[in-house]
This record gives sequence, C-alpha cells and structure tokens, in this order.
Amino acid sequence: MTERDLPIHHRAEDPGGRLWSFGKVIWVHCPECDKAAKKDNHGVNCNHCGHTTIQSRKPSNNRWATPASSKQKCTHCGEAIGNEDRPTARTKDGELFLQVRCPHCGETDDYPARPGWTTQRFGYEPGPPLFLATQVAGETLWVQNLAHLDALEDWLGAKVRERGPQPGLTMMAKLPRWMKASTNRAKVLRGLAQLRERAEKAGIDE
Repeated sequence: MTERDLPIHHRAEDPGGRLWSFGKVIWVHCPECDKAAKKDNHGVNCNHCGHTTIQSRKPSNNRWATPASSKQKCTHCGEAIGNEDRPTARTKDGELFLQVRCPHCGETDDYPARPGWTTQRFGYEPGPPLFLATQVAGETLWVQNLAHLDALEDWLGAKVRERGPQPGLTMMAKLPRWMKASTNRAKVLRGLAQLRERAEKAGIDE
C-alpha cells in the first residue's frame, strides 16, 4: 500500500481555504469507460476513451438526461444500466433519447430519456461519481484530487492539530466528526493511503 512519509507525531496547522482551494480538477468515473477522467469548469474529459462533455450553445443545457425508467435494462445483456444523468442526450422525432454504455457488457445503445438536472435550475452541473472514494468506518471517504488528498493526510495524520490564521469555516473546520475522531484516525489514514494507491494505478497526476 502506498503511504506518504510523514513525520511521526507531527503537528499540523490548518492551511485555511475552502474545498475548491485544493487542486484545479476533480477526478471522476468516465461516463463511457468508467476509468479516471478529469472534470473542470468545461466538463469531463477522458484520456482513455476520448469522452468529452458536450457543450450546449442553447440558453438551457438540455443535453443532460437520465433514462426515462429507473429500472431500464440493457437491450443486450438484460442487466440494469443505472439512472445517472449523462451529457449524451439527443432528440429523435420529437422524443428524447440517451446513449448509454452498459456497465456490465460494454454495449452501447439509445434508451428513452427525460431531461436531467441543469445548472440553470439548480445552480450546479451534475456529473459522474468521484473516482477517489472508499468506505471507512461505515462512512464514505473521498477526495477530489491529489492536492486535496495531501491536505487531508497532513491534517488528519497529525498528532496535534492547530487552527491557522484564516478565520471562519475552512475545509478542515467543516470536516465531519467521524473523520476527525481519534478512534478513527488509523482507519482514515489507511483509507487515504488506499486512495493514493488507486490514484497511482489510474495514472492520476494532479
């Protein structure tokens, strides 16, 4: 397992900043091949299969959609295809369809769809799940990128944690109690080490 070489019983000072201060990209599961893909203000881009978020020129981003039925099954293998929003919707004869690659057999087909969430209606852009996530003590431990991972390892791995010069609810101040609890410290650090190992295997470099 990959681990950073941190000083034993080191002290850490809250670096300040909110979540978006750590790293410029978010690593997510590619909607097409499920490998690690970068997500930024322009959308999702995958270096493995070439998937790129379709940018809509219309006032409302109507290309995001989800399968019309939450129980939609693959037309090839019969397994459930999932109901996540995807940026690959298209209209045929006035009806909305969504291109989905089956996570089980890998075949791609079009399925009846309905409009998904939009940035204009809800203030955020939907997207694939985070790539760097794992379960720790019955909770989900996740990081967006390597800078986020480094910051959490430094802070949560410290024997003594000190408030920094920046006031207010920083990212560290807003961490959930289970993550900061001394009883979970070893578990959380193992989980972060697992995420670092996963990042290395996936070729994540930032």
